[in-house]
Amino acid sequence: MIALGVLSTVLAYVLYFQILSRAGATNIALVTLLVPVSAIFLGWLILNETLEFNHIVGMSLIALGLLAIDGRIIKRRGIAGS
Repeated sequence: MIALGVLSTVLAYVLYFQILSRAGATNIALVTLLVPVSAIFLGWLILNETLEFNHIVGMSLIALGLLAIDGRIIKRRGIAGS
């Protein structure tokens, strides 16, 4: 059990730092905003939990926040100043 835990932790850290070096700190931080969305979705899908209106509103706000922070769509539309 200890070996499995250590191996999983080492693998997770290696992947994390590889993604960090390729994508940058801002992009890797954006992934943390997806944790509550995936928890709600998996709870609904696997545990048959009720998906309520406030969950959908919250997930939509997170999606809008991710789009705003990422900035690629704003740059494509020419809204950004430079």
